[in-house]
Amino acid sequence: MPGSRRKPTKAATARGNSVSRRLAIMSLAVILIPFSLPTIALLLFGMLPTLVAAIVDRSPSRYAWLSVGGTNLAGAAPYLFQLWFGDHSLQHAFTLLTDVFVVLVMYGAASVGWLLFMAAPPVVGTFLMLTSERRVAALRHAQQRIVEEWGEEVTAGAEE
Repeated sequence: MPGSRRKPTKAATARGNSVSRRLAIMSLAVILIPFSLPTIALLLFGMLPTLVAAIVDRSPSRYAWLSVGGTNLAGAAPYLFQLWFGDHSLQHAFTLLTDVFVVLVMYGAASVGWLLFMAAPPVVGTFLMLTSERRVAALRHAQQRIVEEWGEEVTAGAEE
């Protein structure tokens, strides 16, 4: 029919919102880049271990980048604050990045994230195994008390 318009589907509307949202975020980023160039330089170099963790991790959960990224950001935070609340210039950012201690702190914090990522699952698994074994022992003890109190006929249906 001439003049009639079809109503857009929900998927098309969501796609349009997603595209416009991405466009708005990219426009804002392009506008803010000149003002935040020292921060971007420090984060780009300082957060390289997080990028490597995101690329290297092939596990189904892909949690390595979260573990490494969190500790890596914690290691970079003092120097970000120093940059933000002090001299926010590219020269100061490069001075920080050429300081071996600063890079050691940022990358050392990322290595702690790798250690947490690798050590936490076995530790949690061992803890869960021990608590479940303890729970089984407590249930067996309670079962034994019930049998002693009520007699063997309580377990008559258990064998079947």
